Amino acid sequence: MQTPYRRRALIWCLALALTMTMPGLALAEDDKSDPGETEVIETEAPVEEHEITEVLSTLPVLGTGLSVTVTRGEDGHIAAVALDPADGSTVIKEDDHKVVFLLADGNTEVVVKVRGNTIQTRVRADAIADVTGPGSWSADVFGNGVVTIPYALSFEGNAPIITLGEIVAPEGVIVEVGEPKAHVSDDGDKSFYKIQVRLTFGEEKAKVTLVAKTYVDDETGEVKVRFAVSVSDRDRHKRWDDDDHRDRWDRDDDEKKHDDDRDEWDRDDDAGWGDDDRDHDEQGDGDKDDGDKGDGGDGGDGDND
Repeated sequence: MQTPYRRRALIWCLALALTMTMPGLALAEDDKSDPGETEVIETEAPVEEHEITEVLSTLPVLGTGLSVTVTRGEDGHIAAVALDPADGSTVIKEDDHKVVFLLADGNTEVVVKVRGNTIQTRVRADAIADVTGPGSWSADVFGNGVVTIPYALSFEGNAPIITLGEIVAPEGVIVEVGEPKAHVSDDGDKSFYKIQVRLTFGEEKAKVTLVAKTYVDDETGEVKVRFAVSVSDRDRHKRWDDDDHRDRWDRDDDEKKHDDDRDEWDRDDDAGWGDDDRDHDEQGDGDKDDGDKGDGGDGGDGDND
């Protein structure tokens, strides 16, 4: 016979046991799921850097202006070059990385180069008057719209001067114009002018470099002119002011001293007048000068390629 006390104890034990098992029952209910359902984990797609594929340069050539459109292929080679106007222009050299045009006057040359992350358009002329006036450069640098850099090339005597106009850039692109750098040799026979535009969009960076040079030909006494516009995104993830990461794009010609009896006028400048891409090194074609050997002392414009 159970006493009231024993019944109360038994009821209390049963209640305690039931209370202890409830969390397990609830957990079991929560664990029930549709065996056909799978958990989906969302991942961010990798952000691909935009590659500059087309550049339009309007050059102050022969008094009328010349538009040069350069298209770079996915393989990094030149895919197409278009001149406007093209009347009278002749291709005198062509390979994967370089195209040389002789213009209608028979003397002025337009050289297009594409190597690595650099696209360059260059003019070689025999007179200051042939490369004077307004021009512009434009490209979709970061994939968010076209950057346009207007400029004017003028001369004070034989010394070139590059004056930039109002630069147009898409929203979010930071534009920084560097200090112009100019130099005239002691005898006045050689002159140099350079200005750089630095473009930044988020973590991506690029540079547009404009360089003009003049020199007096030792044999003819004529003033030769070289003008180039280049874009490079090779350092787009490096700080521009990091001295440990500066390459030739950040070095001034006058910093390259006379260690081998050549002055800065005999070296490649940082707009890529030769850009260490001489064809006899990489192409093996032995073409030393594109028919321009008589230009000696032209400021290292890279005509050895």
